Amino acid sequence: MLSVSSKILKSRFLLILLFTVAIILTVIYFADPVKIPVPAFEQLYTSAAAAHAEKKPYFDKESNHDKKIFDNFDNVTGAEHFIVPNIIHFIRFQTFELDFVDYMVLLAALRNHKPDKFFFHTNVENAQFTGKYWGLVQQDEDLWSRIKVLFLEAPSEIFGQKLSEGWRFYHGSDIGRIHVLMKYGGIYIDNDSYVIRSLDKYRKFEFVVNWDDDQFMGTQIIIAHKNARFLPLWLDSYRDYRPDKWYYNAGERPTMEILHRKPELIHRVKGEFGAAVNVSMQLYFDPKFDWRRYDAVHLLTSHRYYLDPYFNKTPVFNENNIREYEFPFGEMAREVLDKFNGIIE
Repeated sequence: MLSVSSKILKSRFLLILLFTVAIILTVIYFADPVKIPVPAFEQLYTSAAAAHAEKKPYFDKESNHDKKIFDNFDNVTGAEHFIVPNIIHFIRFQTFELDFVDYMVLLAALRNHKPDKFFFHTNVENAQFTGKYWGLVQQDEDLWSRIKVLFLEAPSEIFGQKLSEGWRFYHGSDIGRIHVLMKYGGIYIDNDSYVIRSLDKYRKFEFVVNWDDDQFMGTQIIIAHKNARFLPLWLDSYRDYRPDKWYYNAGERPTMEILHRKPELIHRVKGEFGAAVNVSMQLYFDPKFDWRRYDAVHLLTSHRYYLDPYFNKTPVFNENNIREYEFPFGEMAREVLDKFNGIIE
């Protein structure tokens, strides 16, 4: 009995001692607090121009798709500072040579947005800068200094499902842009999307996409932080891949299954990216179309052959026939080409 009482007394003594020590340490801390250094966050990217340099980077550069990093993030108001790196991504499967429209799109993005870098992702091994338009790019020191080429394997399947044979590289590009943005973050642009105004105002949001009323989201221009919550959900939606449907997995399913349920995951752009077909087509038949009111516009050049009523007159654009082209597309081309290298006289 005495032994039990002795143990109880010892336990009480230890508790009192620990409590006393805790109080003493607390008093000492607040009298002269220990300064614990806060880990410094690295900048998301290195800016090529002082005007784009970030003084207060928002998130850790080395984060590994942290799903919680954007908990409670407001995609209506956005962050106080840029959180998306100023990198423009292009994907080029099967061919790396530029044509006239590719060159025009590249110049427009440089002139009107001024990214720090252009990342060209391609499955062409040992890609060479051949052809007239790559030659013009190399002659432009400012543009050439921003070009970086990265190998990207063209997907042949997704989650064990074989991609459509006829649409493999198109559906592969849809998947590729998700992977690219999850790795780097930045601004993905289709090879036929023309940037009209700076996209910087969108770089304060987690994920930005054009989603017009009563339409599916448009994937011609996507602006995203690499940890955007929407990206892994979008990729996971490919577990139900439909090889026979052109836009089911790229736009229809993610809109219906994700955005309608969780619209807060994105900053919604309604029309400013010129993604609607009726907007694109006016570039080729309406001389009075006000294209400057958009931030960007989808040129839809690969679909002109069945949508453009005047397609047969100019089936292929170049620096010669564009001089007299009477519709808005001609004005857009002449504006960027003339200001950069004078090939339009």
